[in-house]
Order: sequence, then structure tokens, then C-alpha cells
Amino acid sequence: VNWQVEPVYDLPAGGLIRLRLAVTDVTRVGLYEVTGGEAQVIALDSNPLPRPLPPRGVLLAPGQRADIALRMPDSADEIVTLALRLPQGPQPIARFRPAGKSARRSLIELKPLVANPVAEPDLARAEILEFVFGWSPGGKPPVASICGTLGYTFWSINRIAWEGDTPDPMAPLAVLKQGKPYVLRLRNESPNDHPIHLHGLTFRLLRSDKREILPLLTDTALLQSGETMDVALVADNPGDWAFHCHVIEHQKTGLTGYLRVEA
Repeated sequence: VNWQVEPVYDLPAGGLIRLRLAVTDVTRVGLYEVTGGEAQVIALDSNPLPRPLPPRGVLLAPGQRADIALRMPDSADEIVTLALRLPQGPQPIARFRPAGKSARRSLIELKPLVANPVAEPDLARAEILEFVFGWSPGGKPPVASICGTLGYTFWSINRIAWEGDTPDPMAPLAVLKQGKPYVLRLRNESPNDHPIHLHGLTFRLLRSDKREILPLLTDTALLQSGETMDVALVADNPGDWAFHCHVIEHQKTGLTGYLRVEA
């Protein structure tokens, strides 16, 4: 955590703290939990939640973020622990120690975060765009890239493997009309999990064919093995927007591309 092994932070006893978790591990999908204090998740991927969630089993993939409101204990003997849940049990990764006289604050004092100004798509008018995340059909090896390369392609989106950053990039995976609503149907045909991240736009999670999901606003959809998920957005930000897996070796071996939003 913050380039330290199990750091301990002194925080005001009985105070209100906002913890911001940002997963910069580019390989691990993990369940995170906060124990020892009163806490609630108030935002995911920089989007305020309509109602707080308990801070136990917060599933975060590479590149994802979570904001947690924490009410510190009153006594210095009560330690708050941030842990990564592993098969053998929770692995503490950071601790928070109450310091000083208790401020006697309460989570009840917190007002809901102001919602981000994200347009709601009209699903009745939305065009469906399908994207398949899976194996690469082969083709040209990747060229020298600003992101680096592992020297071969393995993954693809709609059977198109990204060949690298070049002065003449490959065509966009899809062209979206500015202001129109879309449903992106994301299908993972592989046995691997893929956190699919979209730059420049925010989408709402709609449904999964494998599990119940909350209809949250986000920029990252964690696709589990064999899962198909629908997300919806309004294409209201013109430009070319990267669309890729946040697991870096997947991205470097083909699982990236971009969407174009134009007038």
C-alpha cells in the first residue's frame, strides 16, 4: 500500500476519514474489506453511490477505485484493518490507529455525495453494439508501442488484435454518433476475467447472464469467465476513446482498441 508493506497510519480518534482505494496492481482481481471501525463504501470508480454499501467483500479489478467513509474508533487500542481476502483468510495490507482525544464524530453526519452529471440513456431507443473478448486469430506481430509489447498477439476484441501505437492506428472498433444512446453487449468467451475499461465515457451496468449486478455508473466492467454483460451509455463526448482490458499483459497482447464518437 503506497509502496509500503503493511503500513500503519495514525488517524484522529473518533474522526471521519475518507479512504480512497486505487488498485494499481495490473494483474490481480481482489476482494477488499475494512474491519475494526464503522465504514461504508460511498463511491466506486469515481461515481457516487445512490446508497452506501458495506465495506466487506468489495470486488476491485486492476484500475478500479473505491471511496470508503470511515469512522475511526475512540480508543487507541482499537485498530482498523484494510485487508485483501484470500482463500486462506484475510491478508492485512494496511492498518489505521486512532490517535488523540476522540472527536466523537458519526457517519450520520455525512451528506450523500453529489451525483456526477451523467446523461441517462433512453434504452427504448438504444442501438446495441456487440463486443467479443477472446482469442486472437493471429496476424501481424505488434509493432513498437508506447505501451510496450510482449512481441506477439494472443487476445482480441471482435477477433481484432491491437497491433500497437502507430502514426496510422487501426480503425475504431465502432463509430458512435454523438448524443445517441447505446447498449454495449460485452461477451467474454475466455476462461479469464477481464476488467474492460472505457476512456472518455461513463456507462451504467444493466444486466449479466451469470449473476446479479447493481445498476451502478462506472467506467469499468469486470467480465467473469464466460460472462455476457450489457452496459448502457450516451455517446456525449466526441473523440477517440481507448477501450481495453486493464490486465496489462492482456492489453499488451492484443486486448485493446478504441471507440470513436463523432457528430
